[in-house]
Amino acid sequence: MELRKLEFLREVARSGSFKQAAEAMYVSAPALTKGIQALEQELQVTLFDRKRGRPLLTPAGQKVLVRARRMLDEAQEIQADMARERGLETGELRVGCGPIVMQNVMGRALGKLSVRHPGLRVRVVAGNWETLSQQLEDYALDLVAADIGQARNKPKFKVLHLEQESLVWIAGVNHPLAGAKNIKMTELLRYPLALPTPPTHMSEWLVQRYGAEIATPLTEPGIRSDSYTTLISAVRRSQCLSVLPDSLAHYLESGGEIIILQVRDWAMSSHAGIITLATRAPSAAIDVMARALVESSVDIKTEGATG
Repeated sequence: MELRKLEFLREVARSGSFKQAAEAMYVSAPALTKGIQALEQELQVTLFDRKRGRPLLTPAGQKVLVRARRMLDEAQEIQADMARERGLETGELRVGCGPIVMQNVMGRALGKLSVRHPGLRVRVVAGNWETLSQQLEDYALDLVAADIGQARNKPKFKVLHLEQESLVWIAGVNHPLAGAKNIKMTELLRYPLALPTPPTHMSEWLVQRYGAEIATPLTEPGIRSDSYTTLISAVRRSQCLSVLPDSLAHYLESGGEIIILQVRDWAMSSHAGIITLATRAPSAAIDVMARALVESSVDIKTEGATG
């Protein structure tokens, strides 16, 4: 089965016209029609209903189109992977990044990568686990570095864990809770919260640990953003409270930008990792990106232990 014929099928289905499809594929209309007919003969099915003027996919055609899109996407990925394999000097790596990894690990990893493989282009897309995982499945991303969410329970994903890090509560330096000891969770809820989107497993843990009355404001805060830059800015300029990875919080506190709160009965850690599709072919570019991320997370953990 020739991929070119599958491209003809995809383009006719997209444009709804044999003529427009032929123009888009830079072939004559007769050549495209002949290609579709050859595919129908090969599969022994009718792919398009041509009786109504505009070609419409038959039920069989719809099924073939789904498979065709997958095959064409995979073929494109093979070409991209092989380009990266040739010394990692060509191609582009598309990385999805959650807020914890984006703020704390990704910058270090990109720095390592730029030194080791300066010819490799990397495009980073920010988001939360739910949106990034869908883009990964759609082949819009090569890997995702984020809270692993439900990926650990799904065989279609391969997960490589990053170092865990404690999450701590922060406030502005002039906040009423500054200097307070053993703060209760109920005391935190007296103030507006600015938090990232919690993954499903974290929301479930909060409910189990604190009950719905406390968990609900944490999972549905007044301000929600998957950008820690935005959350930190809100905390510094108001009485909002937020949660940050321990290393980042201590860095900001040392610069006099925020304070770390001492909260009683709070013990939550990040569970970030590198997620790829289990069925995806091996890629040298993905491997070097993953290695840089793992090394960076270890560096952060080591600095926290010695600092």
